[in-house]
Amino acid sequence: MILAVGPDPSDATKDSEVRRPVGVREVAKRAQVSLGTVSNVINTPDSVRPKTRARVEKAMRELGFVGSRAAGQLRSRKSGLVGVVLPDVGNPYWADVLRGVESVLEDQDLTLVVGSTRQDPARQKRLLRAFAQQGVDGLVVAPIDTLRGWEPFAGRRLGVVALENGAGPDVGSTISLDNVGGARQAIAHLLALGHRSIAFINGPQSVPWCVERREGVLDGIRAAGLKTSEVLIEVEVADLTSAKGLTATDDLWGIYQPTAIMCANDLVALGALLSLQRHGLRVPEDVSLIGYDDVVFVEALRPPLTTVRQPSFEVGVMAGKMLLSGAAHDGSERELVTPSLVVRESTGPAPLRKRT
Repeated sequence: MILAVGPDPSDATKDSEVRRPVGVREVAKRAQVSLGTVSNVINTPDSVRPKTRARVEKAMRELGFVGSRAAGQLRSRKSGLVGVVLPDVGNPYWADVLRGVESVLEDQDLTLVVGSTRQDPARQKRLLRAFAQQGVDGLVVAPIDTLRGWEPFAGRRLGVVALENGAGPDVGSTISLDNVGGARQAIAHLLALGHRSIAFINGPQSVPWCVERREGVLDGIRAAGLKTSEVLIEVEVADLTSAKGLTATDDLWGIYQPTAIMCANDLVALGALLSLQRHGLRVPEDVSLIGYDDVVFVEALRPPLTTVRQPSFEVGVMAGKMLLSGAAHDGSERELVTPSLVVRESTGPAPLRKRT
């Protein structure tokens, strides 16, 4: 089972606070009811009059109270919940990772509680705090910056698995993707086809894998004996979505006319393809296009998308197994996953057009 969770916006003003545990006595005092009434609201809510129950529940929310059921879970160190924090569960790549985690944990009577960071460090922090309050047994997280706030999960029975690089030292076990190597393969493919005016649409440089993919692009250009300034047009978008890819390509085409576009993921590439088609440009005859991730829809595009394949479902399976094996608790595993270039019909020889 998967439960989706979003952070409470009101928590944004409390990021720097360290909360102490709140007890039933404080809830009872705030709601002006007896301890027994608070207990009934938690355990048998239907036995309490709606008006009284609403008053108690309001007091719980205001105080940040972790109810007796959750508190009991914390004491027993077993809640049956696993927190999963990903950049965007609407992205097919991360959805596939989530399916992989679930395929391992669903037979263990464990429920996934899931949230998306949307590339926002503050949102990541609030999600981690929310999961800590729920007393999750373990955490799978793809950190969008150096992971902070993970300490409450270190002592839980399943521990922490960090996906991607950049989590920081001593953060459970990690599954790292060779983003540098994957991006290097992609840019080398375009260079081998003769492209010397290449736009790279990337995400925020606060996101570790965006930094690494940029590094791979720069490495590939230098390895070919070329100057980055003479080959590369860099474009940064705030979020790796198709809408951002479309807008970025529209804006790009108003200034430059590159012979190839490389995108930091396949959703951005989808947006880029839509923009190019709206401009009446043919792919790959006029502009070559390459993505990253190899999500499920890319073969159905016209033309099918050249991209860098990452084994998303398998990464999720690995993360789930790390949690169950205890490796996520003692930090004993470090896995590196190597991507591979998948050449399809969206890339071809560079047309005879100079960079403007």
